[in-house]
Amino acid sequence: MTALYIILGIIAFFVILLSIKIAVTVHYEDDIALSVKWLFLNIKILPAKAKEDHKKKPKKEKKKKKKDEEPKEESEIIKEPKKKKKGDNMFVRFYKNRGVSGVIQLLKDALKALGGMFGRIFRAFKIEELYIAMTAGGGDSAETAIQYGKICSAAFPAMGLLVNKMKIKKYSIDISPDFIYGKTEARLHTKISLRPIKLINAVFVLVFELLFKVVFKLLKHSKAPEEPKVEKQINK
Repeated sequence: MTALYIILGIIAFFVILLSIKIAVTVHYEDDIALSVKWLFLNIKILPAKAKEDHKKKPKKEKKKKKKDEEPKEESEIIKEPKKKKKGDNMFVRFYKNRGVSGVIQLLKDALKALGGMFGRIFRAFKIEELYIAMTAGGGDSAETAIQYGKICSAAFPAMGLLVNKMKIKKYSIDISPDFIYGKTEARLHTKISLRPIKLINAVFVLVFELLFKVVFKLLKHSKAPEEPKVEKQINK
């Protein structure tokens, strides 16, 4: 009996441990800040700690900039997101793209994930906070208005569908045109929580569903070729 109590105690300990919420906070403005909180632990993952520069003197630039060349402003319209590479998930793509195009692509990727085969797993995550703010700019007022319309037509529907498909406690999206400086910028803040036990349950359910579908298909295909043989014997 003592051994049984010990086993039950260990199981209960792990169940309680896996039921404790893990919170992931992502803040994007000038750079991406990512932190994970669990119990009393608060781990900052991004931005990575800058390495100390051992060399005080900066390296000489190979090519000098022309005097007349002006720095490029960040008023470029929605840039086309970089091509998807194998192994890149939605978060890696957002880290690479960033900006307005990166935020919009992140919303679209989240919707695809919810509607895909692994949607059950993504629903195990809970969005506590989701705040998005974007400004649209261009070379002149007309171009700014066009870019503002493009961003609104892409961001608002994606945000609306995401809110309907997932339980989000606090959320807001604000898009405004920048007629003065003509800058195109994006800011994002989100807090996602997860109870590991819910994720484990979702994975187990998905595995059983896939196994059931595979076994059902195998049984269906194995029985199919036997039917014509029976018909031939009856005809003889």
